[in-house]
Amino acid sequence: MKNPCRADVCYSLKSVCNGLTFSLCIFLITCYGCGKKEDAVEKPVEFKEIISTPVEEQQLPPVVREETPAVEVERSPLVVQTPQIVQTPPVTLPVVKPVTAQDLYSEGLELFNQGRLEEAVESFNKATEMDATMVDAYKKKALACNKLGMTNEAITSFKKVIELNPNDSEAYLHLGSFYVKRRMAGDAIVALERYVALNPNNAGVYYNLGCLYGEKKLFDKAAVCYRQALKINPSYDDAYYNLGVIYNDKEMFDEAIEVFKKIVTINPKNHEARYNLAFAYNKKGLYNDAVVTCEKLLELDPGNANAHLLLGDTYNKLGKLKEAQDEYDMYKKLLFIK
Repeated sequence: MKNPCRADVCYSLKSVCNGLTFSLCIFLITCYGCGKKEDAVEKPVEFKEIISTPVEEQQLPPVVREETPAVEVERSPLVVQTPQIVQTPPVTLPVVKPVTAQDLYSEGLELFNQGRLEEAVESFNKATEMDATMVDAYKKKALACNKLGMTNEAITSFKKVIELNPNDSEAYLHLGSFYVKRRMAGDAIVALERYVALNPNNAGVYYNLGCLYGEKKLFDKAAVCYRQALKINPSYDDAYYNLGVIYNDKEMFDEAIEVFKKIVTINPKNHEARYNLAFAYNKKGLYNDAVVTCEKLLELDPGNANAHLLLGDTYNKLGKLKEAQDEYDMYKKLLFIK
């Protein structure tokens, strides 16, 4: 049988324990919550006025300086040197003169004389660019271009010279010479005619004019020019010869004989003139004079085939058929050898 007192005590202790456990649970729930996080509520921030507070000045301790005894330094007497003033001569800047057209022309002339023709042309070009009326620059440029083989440029420059100075006879002479070299007979005649109008004492120019007129079959004008050349220079062989040829062509045999006799007197070795003299004798009917002249020519020039032919024709006209045939045979032989 159980003891009732003990049972009551145990029941009482059990009740106490249960009550403590329940209280403890309530306490824990109250302190830690049920585990659910709540949203935090932000508390508004209030800005407070910042009030500066005066800072108390700190009292620094006084600086204590230790006095060091002065050290005497022995000083040498001060020597004051008087600076020497060096006078330098004043700098004189060179006076730069502006380059003139005359300066450039002189430079070109010096280069021309040194044979530096291309550089000379460049200097003359600069001179004429600066002064378009500088005749001498155009003239020297033309001569330089001619030596360089630049004929077109030379002609252009001489035309400019004539444009600036229509009485420049030298320019007409050079221009005419260029045209002669280019076989431009018409232009050459115009230039040379203008030259002799300004300078009528040049026998060579009259001779060239005669040749140009001869090329154009203007034999009367050619003869006038040759006669003018001979008036200036009576010993002008070529002028005599061409004039004599014109006389032969125009069947003016008396005039031709006179001219060719003068030539062979001046120059006995002029075989062409002697042949033409014999031709004129033959055409004039002076056959014996023609034979003598041909024989003299063949004595000086045995291989002259045309002289043998002319002599054969003259013998034939004289009725000397054998002598004529011999000359014809010699003519054919010389042609075959040639």
